[in-house]
Order: sequence, then structure tokens, then C-alpha cells
Amino acid sequence: MANTQRTMTTRELESRRRNARKSSGPRTAAGKRRAALNALKYGRYATRQTLEQSMLLLGEDPAEFHAFRNSLMEARQPADAVERMLVEDIAALAWKKRRLNRAQQGLQLRNLELLELGRHRRALEVGRESADISQEEVLRSGLRGASRSPARFGEILSQLETLTALVERLDFSQDIDAVITLLYGQTPTLRGAQIAGLYGQLREQGTESEEAAELAAGLKLAIEEETRDVVEEYTLFLQEHVHVSPALRDSALAPVHPQWTAIVRQEYALERLIERKLKLLNQVQRTRKIQERVAQEAEERAQKQKKNSFFQKRTGEVIENKGSGRKTNRKRTGKRSGEVVENT
Repeated sequence: MANTQRTMTTRELESRRRNARKSSGPRTAAGKRRAALNALKYGRYATRQTLEQSMLLLGEDPAEFHAFRNSLMEARQPADAVERMLVEDIAALAWKKRRLNRAQQGLQLRNLELLELGRHRRALEVGRESADISQEEVLRSGLRGASRSPARFGEILSQLETLTALVERLDFSQDIDAVITLLYGQTPTLRGAQIAGLYGQLREQGTESEEAAELAAGLKLAIEEETRDVVEEYTLFLQEHVHVSPALRDSALAPVHPQWTAIVRQEYALERLIERKLKLLNQVQRTRKIQERVAQEAEERAQKQKKNSFFQKRTGEVIENKGSGRKTNRKRTGKRSGEVVENT
């Protein structure tokens, strides 16, 4: 085979050295901590230190995880490395499922935060001095006909308070055409026209006559009715767009976030994995217990057979000893009988 290696030129070698200096890896402490988490790509092979660092960054307590895993170990009592690995896998999967549950709660809390922030932002608009309405819209329909906003209601109430103060002081010398135009535009409503007409009559006639007093009372009543209507509209607007009711708070907990579906799918996948791991662990432990029972029964049978053999051997020896004893007794009895006859 031909040799495919070639000698690098000085220029290529220098270029590679420059590139190597550029890719020297993370240098700051934060960068090194992030790089240390690269081992989590395959979580089973992550070191204990790396696993604990990731938990701390995720706001979790490593000691709580270890206690949970130890409780599973104590409950399942793994007998070998295979069973221990399955229990550790189940602990890791259950912890991930718990993390997903925490993510779901986080999404719900985030929805509540966004809801409250939006309502608070609307409430701050109440104190603004002017509404964000174009001059053309004001001239066409006035503040009463413009789109609803907290600033709009505040401006309307402020103008009505100005009119109320003039009526209470019986000061009809001011020109309120600009106020009427600001409130009702070029085509005032019936009540707006009524307020403008009564004020114009009082400005022309003065306040000395009895008719002027009746006109002033009618003008004050019209302004009060207009103020009451605006306050009611403003209250409804606050309930709809500013206040956070219990029902609205509960509705923010609904699973409407785009990531909710992905979380539910991951949770379902983890539940299936946990179920499979538990089933496999049960099968392994059941097989091991059967094998242990079979081995124990075989050992008991061997011990029993050994014991029976021992008893059989001892019984044979006893029987043999008894047979030998009878033969000896017969010989002795015959010998003594002969001695008696001989002596006689």
C-alpha cells in the first residue's frame, strides 16, 4: 500500500498552531462550569460531581436526590450490579419526571406573573396626565368616544371635575368650548349638548335670577350624572383589564403554553420508561429468587440424602454387630454344655 502521509509545510504547521491557540477552551470560571456539564449529554456516564453541579444550577438539592435514590435501594434491595443499575435508572427517570412537574408549575406561575405584570402596567396608566389619543381622534369623537384606556378615563374625570368646580363657584365666565370639544368632539352627545347649552345660558344671563338657579341646579345634575356614568364604565374597565379576580387567576393556570404539550409528551415517555424498568427489575429479581430457591431446595435435598445415607450406614453396622453377637453366644453356650457333660 502506498504511503498517503505527507510532510506538512512550514506555512501549514504555523496555521494549525494559530488555530490551536484560538480554540484553547473556556478560560473563565463560569465557562469552565458550563463546559463541565457537557458530560450530561449521556447522563449515565456523568460523574457525581457533574451531576450535583447540574442539580445546583437547576435549583435542586443533590442531597435530596441521593436520599431518594437510597430509599429506592433500600426498598428494592438489589443483589447484584444489574439490579443496582436498574434501580439507579428508575431513580434518575423518576427525578426527571419530578423536574418536568416542576417545569409545569413554573409555566403556570409564569402565566400568573405575566397576568399580574400586565394588569399592574394598566394600573400605572391611570396616573398618567394625558391619554395616548391622536388629536384627530379627539376632534372627531372626543374622549367619550375614543378607545377605552385608564388614561382616557382619568382625563375625562379630570375635565368633569373642572366643570363641577366652576358650577359650585357659580363661575360661568370661562369659555368651556375647548372642554366640550375635548370630551365629546365635533358632534357632542345629548348630555354633552345639554351641559354646553345650560352653561351657555348661565354665562349670558348671570346668576342673579331664580331661573339661573334652576339652570345651575340642572347643570350640576347633568355633570353629576355624566360623572357617575364615567365612573361606572371605569369600574367595569378596571374589573375587566386591571383587577386580578380569582377566576382570572385560576384561568392563568390552564395548560395553554406552547411548551406544555412537549412537557406532557416527555412526562408520558418517562412514565413508560419507568414502567418498563420496573417490569424488567421485577423479572430479574423474580428469576434470581427462583434460582436461589431451586439451589436451596437442591442443597436441602443433598443434606437430607447425606443424612439418610449416614443413618442407613449406622443401621447396617448395628444389625451386623447384633448378628455377630448371636453367633458368639451360640458358640459359648455349646462350649459350656460340653464342659458340663464332660464333668458329669
